[in-house]
Amino acid sequence: MRQYEEIEKLLRKVSSCIKEKGREVLKYSDITPPQFDLMVKLYFKGEMDQTVLSKELYLAKSTVSGILERLEKRSFVKRIKVKEDRRRSRVSLTPKGVSIIERVIDERVKYIEKLTSNLDKEKLDEFINILREMEKGL
Repeated sequence: MRQYEEIEKLLRKVSSCIKEKGREVLKYSDITPPQFDLMVKLYFKGEMDQTVLSKELYLAKSTVSGILERLEKRSFVKRIKVKEDRRRSRVSLTPKGVSIIERVIDERVKYIEKLTSNLDKEKLDEFINILREMEKGL
């Protein structure tokens, strides 16, 4: 059990540091963590129904609606009314939104390169394989 507690602690610490490094980019964009989380969801999942997005983020529809309104005003996302049901909207990132997410990802990748710079190719490959095995269990 002690080993699993150590794994949890290390994964949490490393993950938190990587997130923080990426969020440094956001300081200059004035994007809040909830806004960023919404944008990341759209980046990796693509255009989504606003109701589905609320469920994916575990947030109330009204909360997501407010976040989207602020992001839309700043041209990070766009909402498109569904023709069959004008009460529903589909949401997607704009090129400006995609650009912000990609800058954050780039910063995170650079940081990971720095963190793993002391690993030789063999250890790095082994580390990647272990992470892939863990991912299969998700």
